[in-house]
Amino acid sequence: MTPRTPSSSRPSGERGIALADFWEKLWHGLRGELLRTILLAVTVSILLYTGLQPVSRVVLQSFYTNSDFLQNKTDAVGTLIQQNVAESGISSRQVRRITDWYSHGDQPGGCILRVEKDGVVIYDSALNNVEYYRTYSQASKTLDESAYLRTYPLEFSDGSATLYAYGYFDFAVDEAVRTAEFWLCLVLGIGIVLWAVWKKLNYMETLEQSIRVLEGGQLDYKVPVRGTDELAQMAQSLNEMSASLKQQMEQVQQAQQQRYELVTSLSHDLRTPLTAQLGYLELLAEHRYQTPQQHDDYLNKCVRSCQSVIELSNGLFRIASGEASRREPRLEALDAPEVFLQVFAEKLSLLEEQGWQVQYPEADCPACTLQLDVDALCRIADNLVSNLQKYADPAQPVRFGITREGDSLCVRLSNAVRATPQGDSHGVGLKNVEAMMAQMHGRVRRSESGGSFCLTLYFPL
Repeated sequence: MTPRTPSSSRPSGERGIALADFWEKLWHGLRGELLRTILLAVTVSILLYTGLQPVSRVVLQSFYTNSDFLQNKTDAVGTLIQQNVAESGISSRQVRRITDWYSHGDQPGGCILRVEKDGVVIYDSALNNVEYYRTYSQASKTLDESAYLRTYPLEFSDGSATLYAYGYFDFAVDEAVRTAEFWLCLVLGIGIVLWAVWKKLNYMETLEQSIRVLEGGQLDYKVPVRGTDELAQMAQSLNEMSASLKQQMEQVQQAQQQRYELVTSLSHDLRTPLTAQLGYLELLAEHRYQTPQQHDDYLNKCVRSCQSVIELSNGLFRIASGEASRREPRLEALDAPEVFLQVFAEKLSLLEEQGWQVQYPEADCPACTLQLDVDALCRIADNLVSNLQKYADPAQPVRFGITREGDSLCVRLSNAVRATPQGDSHGVGLKNVEAMMAQMHGRVRRSESGGSFCLTLYFPL
């Protein structure tokens, strides 16, 4: 025997999937719903037609029994033939002319005519039709033959005769009622199918209107889901698509907002080292230094400021090129409070060179080790110095302090608020400080009262 390979079983698997899909569509799809609607329409029509039969039979029998319908119709035929025989003056041998007078004697549900003369039948239009009419007539099942038979005398030119008229006019009425019942049931069945199709067409119009709403940008709109067929699945897919599209648009807007904020932050931070660099260059240009060592110190600060500008420019370039907008913080263990004194003293020295007074802490803070990002710490100091230049009163001292509070080391800057700020206020600097403190797992608290502003940086121990 040849071993069975996986490929040989694949067609049966595909057939199984196709069969399962077929049954799924048959039970829950539009095809199955249409088929069930047609079966329902046929069943309702047949049951209604079957139920109408005994009702119409009873109604017709009551009508024929309690009315003179059959007698009146038969008398009209008998009177017509009597008049024609009397007016034409024919003999009994020309009795066949009665056929011409009454439409050849073969009208369904009409009269069956028989003429007897001297006990002999000289004319009979019934042939074998009597039993046929009596079989299919509703009234004949309850009425005896006397209800149908009427006799009329005929005066031929060669003697008298008797006309027997069997008026089975009820047959035509029965046929009309049965036809009406059939068409009623047929229209009802078609109406059921059309009603189901109409519902689906209305739902399709609802889906079309919903698609137009979604096209208009109203992604919060929920398409109504009705049933489990293909249209309901399409409605569900539309809802999922609109939710996904809304989420993507929100993500794009959020990314754009973040990029805008980052560009604003970096642009603001670019101005801070450039301002410091300009200040040191002005000191050098005006020869406001005392010794060659101070001259070299200003140059070194200009170099470090240029390096900060390059780093920030690289961040802008990363944003423009679609790379990561923020670099990951490079945390390292540093000794505190020495690192804060070194960084902030260097940044605050520019204020002192410009005539500001800076008060440093008198009490020594206990030494400890913190996880800090030096670059972020320098940028924080640059932003705070820039804010001091804008908002602080240069006539009042700037107080710088380092304390320990609980499980945090606190760096505090306080100053008197200037009556008129220098330059526009956008609040970007403090936002940048908060963001960089969050990268180092720290937090910021600011307060203002009595014309004094205080900013505290909390670094976790």
